[in-house]
This record gives sequence, C-alpha cells and structure tokens, in this order.
Amino acid sequence: MIDGSHMRKILSFSDDLTQEEVEHLTTLLIYHLVERCGGRVSFTTEDASQTLEGLETKMVHMQIGNAITLRIVTRPPELQDPAVIR
Repeated sequence: MIDGSHMRKILSFSDDLTQEEVEHLTTLLIYHLVERCGGRVSFTTEDASQTLEGLETKMVHMQIGNAITLRIVTRPPELQDPAVIR
C-alpha cells in the first residue's frame, strides 16, 4: 500500500525522473495491479507479441495527481515508428 509519504514523493516527480525513481514507481504500480487482479497475473509469449504489436500505435499515458491514472492512448504520429519500439 502506498502511504502518504510515498504519494508525496510520487507527486513531486518531475518530467526528469531518474532510472531509480522510474523503477520504484513501476514496481509499486505492478504490485498494485497484480494485487487488484487477485494476486496473480499470467503473461504468455503470445501476449507479449500482441502487446508489442499494439505498442506500434498505442502507449500508456500516466497522469499523476491525487491518484496515479494510467490510460492506453494512441501514439502521436512522431512516436509511431516501429523501429523505436522493438
């Protein structure tokens, strides 16, 4: 569970996140999502292939406020180069 001090730290993140901060936030979000799915999530190689295909035109947008909101959105045209993703 993210307590008040963790949320304040997350809220203070700027666009210039360090690799360590990104890894910490990613770990917190993955844990939260797995916990919300009953404590178990399976991900096959087929799932990975489909996800990579989707990432050619879609991306995850993160909005940080009183809560962290993740949305899947269409990539802007300048970010739709498949070579960048793979």
